[in-house]
Amino acid sequence: MNDPDIDTYLDRAEVCWVTALSRVSVGDLGSTSGCPDWTSEELINHLIGGGLRYAELLAQKPPEEVEATRGQNHLGEDLLESFWAHEREFRRIAGDCDLDAQVPHRIGPLPGHQLVRMRILELALHAADLSVGTGDEWPIDDELAEYICVELGELIGQLGSVGGYAPAQPSDRTGENTQVSSAEQVLNISGRGGSVSAVLPPHTSGR
Repeated sequence: MNDPDIDTYLDRAEVCWVTALSRVSVGDLGSTSGCPDWTSEELINHLIGGGLRYAELLAQKPPEEVEATRGQNHLGEDLLESFWAHEREFRRIAGDCDLDAQVPHRIGPLPGHQLVRMRILELALHAADLSVGTGDEWPIDDELAEYICVELGELIGQLGSVGGYAPAQPSDRTGENTQVSSAEQVLNISGRGGSVSAVLPPHTSGR
């Protein structure tokens, strides 16, 4: 990839997601995730399918072909193997293509490098949502959380509800409170502060 910073944090976001996914048991699949409209199984299918969609977008596939993947089952027999099959292809194409070129995302045309940043958000935040379904802590590392706060907070605001986010209003945010961790700030700015905060480790709660 031609942006080493994005490459580094995409690595970290993938580790975050894979750690959360590796904790999932068969009994967890029907549980309610941090996305109330999705079970954990539906959330996993969406995230795995997202790797395929992002790869197709970077490859400039027709929008109708990309959107058709949303109705498909991407789980396979092994969840981790299914995830990596699409994610590795996405990484390969991201490393080969011009990330300044526009891609036809359903929310509107956007440059490929922004699509990669959106994937970082999707991996990290859906790891939090999946952790709600399994009852585990969100396995985000401090550097990734800080990167999202500093570099991707504005992107979250731009995407808003169209991108699946419901950011808190500035007056409601806790970012100015030095006792609040970067991980908690990420949940707040993405609109997950109330429903997903239980997945934060006790020492990151700032209380």
